[in-house]
Amino acid sequence: MHDSFLLVFYGNTGSSWLIQTLGNIPGVFVPGFEPLDEWAWNVEDTERLAWLRTVLSPPVDRAGSAYETWLAALHAHPHFRDPRDPAFVHVGFKMRSHSIRDRMAVLTSLRERGSRLVVLERRNRIKHALSLYRYHEEEKSQFDKSGVRPPSDLDLEVFHRWVTASVDLQRQSDVFWAKAQQVMESDALRRIQYEDFIDEAGKAVTMKHLTGFLGIDAPSYTPSGLEKATSDSLRESIVNFDAVVDRYAGSEFERFLSN
Repeated sequence: MHDSFLLVFYGNTGSSWLIQTLGNIPGVFVPGFEPLDEWAWNVEDTERLAWLRTVLSPPVDRAGSAYETWLAALHAHPHFRDPRDPAFVHVGFKMRSHSIRDRMAVLTSLRERGSRLVVLERRNRIKHALSLYRYHEEEKSQFDKSGVRPPSDLDLEVFHRWVTASVDLQRQSDVFWAKAQQVMESDALRRIQYEDFIDEAGKAVTMKHLTGFLGIDAPSYTPSGLEKATSDSLRESIVNFDAVVDRYAGSEFERFLSN
């Protein structure tokens, strides 16, 4: 039984839907939303790493003093709340790869605990850049549906900066994945692509694959209430789509315009 896991992501990859859906499964404890990101807990790396090691090592006996000691240590985090059901079987959460700068220490901690690692990414750089643009420039988020669905009239120079940011984020994820392959066993690693679960059929397949990998008994699941906030069609999502096509014609990004 693989009872602990870590979901490593970068922004706008569907991580919130994935972790909340996992957290809805009975027996799965998710100890907070991005608990080790700086916005949630601004402390030194050593404290973050100690908390990660502790939370991924729950005691088997939940009725004795060891469990109380475990909870007390986790309450060093100001937003930590006790599990609703102490009899949980699996524990895991999501974090960005840079939330703890010492990535090798994170990976070693996972290996030592027999934890599983899921790395979440996106394939399409243009669609990812659009998601980043809408979130950061237009303040349109899946958490607030007001004004989210209308298409965007892009400032192409600003948009290109987000294309570059998307490339950089994927490069960082590639580096983290390479390190994970060096440190952990291959059967403890999975890479998941956002594009694989953008529709209901894809979500069902992804959850079946993911729960199987994590050893979670989940014949069915209750999906997160979060929804994809933008059409998957670039032409429907961008007012000046033809200008975007002209901008990236003949470039390495052209192939992403038709997917």
